[in-house]
Amino acid sequence: MYKGILKLMESNVQTEKLLIDKVVGGGLGLGRLENGMVVMLPYVLPGEEVIIKPLRRYKKHLEAELVEVVKPSPQRTSPSCPHFAICGGCDLQHATYAYQLELKEAILREQLLGSKVIDSDRLAEVLVDSQPAPEPLGYRQRLRLQIDETGGYGFFHHRSHDVERISSCPLARPEINQLMELFPDNQAMEHLLPLSKELELLSSPGDGSLVLIFHLGRKPRPADQKAAGQLVDDLDTVKAVYLAAKGIQVQGPYCGTAVDPGDEGKSLLILLPFPEVTDHGVKPYTLCQEAGGFSQVNLEQNNGMIHTMLDWAGELAPKRALDLYSGMGNFSIPLAAKAEEVLGLDLQRAAIRSGARNAEAAGMTNCLFQQRSALDGIKEMGEAGEVFDLLLLDPPRRGCREVLPYLEGIGSPAVIYISCDPATLA
Repeated sequence: MYKGILKLMESNVQTEKLLIDKVVGGGLGLGRLENGMVVMLPYVLPGEEVIIKPLRRYKKHLEAELVEVVKPSPQRTSPSCPHFAICGGCDLQHATYAYQLELKEAILREQLLGSKVIDSDRLAEVLVDSQPAPEPLGYRQRLRLQIDETGGYGFFHHRSHDVERISSCPLARPEINQLMELFPDNQAMEHLLPLSKELELLSSPGDGSLVLIFHLGRKPRPADQKAAGQLVDDLDTVKAVYLAAKGIQVQGPYCGTAVDPGDEGKSLLILLPFPEVTDHGVKPYTLCQEAGGFSQVNLEQNNGMIHTMLDWAGELAPKRALDLYSGMGNFSIPLAAKAEEVLGLDLQRAAIRSGARNAEAAGMTNCLFQQRSALDGIKEMGEAGEVFDLLLLDPPRRGCREVLPYLEGIGSPAVIYISCDPATLA
């Protein structure tokens, strides 16, 4: 149960009519009852008149479910996925894509203004238009499926741990959906799925192959390892399978008989190709990461972020740049075309290995990687008198509040911050 609940609303509670004022973080619509009580519910849009059924009363708001849309928004559209509103994976498929961008911009503005980190006049000066994704569907190169006790796979229901079974996902890259079509008829998959809690599918756009990571509910056994190897032989696009379980080191890769054991695992890497950036002097390059490492799920949109980062870095003309959450070098390596020196820090050993390998392959001799946490790194740099004129931040969803007090210690650099959560950005 959620903290702050005062009571659970009765199931036979009367419905209410509500006007939706706006959409807030998490895709929830917000409106007010006649008595001023705030109501929040999913799958609605600003300006809509709806019938709602209250579910839970909190101290300052009601949580409700949608019963009927009385007056739909002109921006409402039919969702592209038949599982939408059951599966909890998507929030805004009931809105046109152009309007989704408007809603996200509004959420960002509200978070920044509400936190008082910037005033409205200044925000109007600096906020630029959203960059739409080249492909709103079919872009995800990484998918994490939830598995039920019978081996059924899909995603959790909205605010539930019940699994909504799927056979494909409109957001996933075609090669992932094509692979899922083969699951029901494969004996090795039939063995592994009921043993698993989750299954990660990682696409490697550089060669069209996939890597699978099964998260088992118990320690892997010889029969499980045999099934993992058999999957690679059975499914042409799968080049490696890993087996993970709580409390043990990830086992694998299991490669069947298809991989030359002398290649030292190079064929098992996820390959992400990037085109030439002519206006910034970046030649075509390919980044690689080890299975389980982090990468942006939308490769084409990531290209857009890299272009934006290079535009801003070009204006700053940095000499020394520090990338505190460097990962495999997604931003560090192209940034090395603009800075005299780039230092990337990350706590994950595999990310540092990938970053060093990627910098060497791209010919970026001025880009170095070290295994350190962001907080320890910025502290130690300041204590050592290291000075940087550009700080690149691409932290996890929780943000990076802990590193902010140490900016002055490294020379009060300009900051480029890539965020996946407007609230923690603010």
